[in-house]
Amino acid sequence: MSLIPKETVDQIILQADIVEVVGDYVSLKKKGQNMWACCPFHHEKSPSFSVSPAKGIYKCFGCGKAGNSVQFIMDVEGASFPEALKHLAKKYGIEVPEEETNEYSQEQSERDSLFIVSDFANKHFQHNLFNHEEGSIGQSYLKQRGMSAATIKKFELGYSVEAWSDLTDAALKEGYKQHYLEATGLTIVKEDKRYDRFRARVMFPIHNVSGRVVGFGARTLKSNDKKSPKYLNSPESEIYHKSNVLYGLFQAKQAMRMQDMCFLVEGYLDVISLHQGGIENVVSSSGTSLTEGQIKLIARYTHNITVLYDGDAAGIKASLRGIDLILEQGLNVQVVTFPEGEDPDSYIQKVGDTAFKAYVKQHAQDFISYKSSLYAEESKGNPVKKAEAIREIVTSISKIPDSIKRSVFFQSTSLIFDIDEQVLISEYNKMHLQERQQQQKAGNFEAYTPQPIVPEPEKEVPELEVTKRYEREIVRMILHYPDQELEDGITTSQYMLEQLDDIEFVTPLYIQIIDFVKDKLNSGVLPTANDFITFPKEEIRTESISLLAEPYELSPNWETHQVFVPRETDLLPYGAERAVMRLKRRNAELLLKQESEKLRLVTDPTEVDRVLKLIMNLSSYYKQLGDLLGIVVNR
Repeated sequence: MSLIPKETVDQIILQADIVEVVGDYVSLKKKGQNMWACCPFHHEKSPSFSVSPAKGIYKCFGCGKAGNSVQFIMDVEGASFPEALKHLAKKYGIEVPEEETNEYSQEQSERDSLFIVSDFANKHFQHNLFNHEEGSIGQSYLKQRGMSAATIKKFELGYSVEAWSDLTDAALKEGYKQHYLEATGLTIVKEDKRYDRFRARVMFPIHNVSGRVVGFGARTLKSNDKKSPKYLNSPESEIYHKSNVLYGLFQAKQAMRMQDMCFLVEGYLDVISLHQGGIENVVSSSGTSLTEGQIKLIARYTHNITVLYDGDAAGIKASLRGIDLILEQGLNVQVVTFPEGEDPDSYIQKVGDTAFKAYVKQHAQDFISYKSSLYAEESKGNPVKKAEAIREIVTSISKIPDSIKRSVFFQSTSLIFDIDEQVLISEYNKMHLQERQQQQKAGNFEAYTPQPIVPEPEKEVPELEVTKRYEREIVRMILHYPDQELEDGITTSQYMLEQLDDIEFVTPLYIQIIDFVKDKLNSGVLPTANDFITFPKEEIRTESISLLAEPYELSPNWETHQVFVPRETDLLPYGAERAVMRLKRRNAELLLKQESEKLRLVTDPTEVDRVLKLIMNLSSYYKQLGDLLGIVVNR
């Protein structure tokens, strides 16, 4: 096993800009001191995902995901800690030396080894295209399809030669293990014979969001071979899951974010031709049906999708249901169809970049209107077909989560089909009810009958949960203002720990944080927020970032209108003192309950007297703290 030196880890964390790192995956918008976006980890309509440039952290107030730049890459890429560090090191040009431990072996982790062997294959195919005698076949094909040298290099296109085991032999010769060649699907082994999956094909490497090769698409150039499929893809592997990958996303993500639009096409060449024509915000589902995972990938960068269809009517109808998935995710969908026999690749080659862009702009229409017009035309003069078509459109509209959008589409559909809008709404309500009843049956629920709404009895908050709230506030203030002076040179963290020296925390997570702060102060060093953001234990990192992230900010309009609103920093000594008193009062309350319980059990007169005096002192102390806090009703 190999380790990245601590100095390098610190350098990567220090240099990684949280806004740049997160901005590669989602479109951030500034609001106050922080940046906001819709969360990339769960579906939401309004942004609850916050990035703090000053603190170097992110936090979703919807699903709870939180962390720094490294944690974000781990979350969004499903990467390990070392993989995330290497990703950021590559982004910022930091060299990563690795220290060998006693347990070191030449093999890296299984996942990392798959990436490494895929990268070797990619370079091998590129080398073949320009240096192998068969490479001229691939070059001729790409030139015929209008690909420039710059485009070929940008998409790292390559060629697999016709030999049975060209790649396999080259990889084994370089020391790569057959196990990883098999695991990626590059090598097939049957009856002790091994051969390459890809032979005599133009190679299209498929990258993940961070640019690492995870698989390949390959096109045969043998028109007379009827047994071999025209396109062949890598099989599923630990690093390649077709349903979570979009071809061209790595090259397109910045343009998608900047233009707030994604063009969705069918094939590899559609993506490449459009890129070459200056349309870079384009991706492909690589010939597979669009999946929820792929839609969520697009939603990280934009909520606007324009689907560019081939001019094949049968193909269009087969693809329409896939768009319902996009609607379900709350994205806006437009459709553009090309003249019969044309696809985005052929059409841009035929008419040129400028005319292509003008055509797309002129012919783009929202999906529901497009689908309604298509079905209305097909069902003209046939009442049965028309009824089926209307149900089909209502089904699509029902997928839209936004009620206002649904209402608008019901209006436009009623005009296209010349049918009363209320009929469409009634059909929608009937569908909705049927779906609900089916779900109840599937879950073995009893048939739905309206029940009177009875307010739930107020739940009693557990004792430990109440104490945790007060401890949490102490820890929050220490994390926010660890080195800020209150008075007489005493910092917030010093003041709080001195005042609470005789109080034992009960929440395990906060005990660890307080102990760490104590150790820091005892060694003469003031803790910083970054100590907790980069803490080795994930649960402490996550909790610390949650405490450091703030969902609300004071509007700058107050200052604009010369209205002074005190901030927490302005009242820090007061706030720190009250936080300490609340926890002390809570501790006194628990001791009172404990001693009162003990009084019921003791029989020795001396012990009874001692417990009574202690209860009286605790009651007096408890009331005194209540008076200082302005609490009128004491328990």
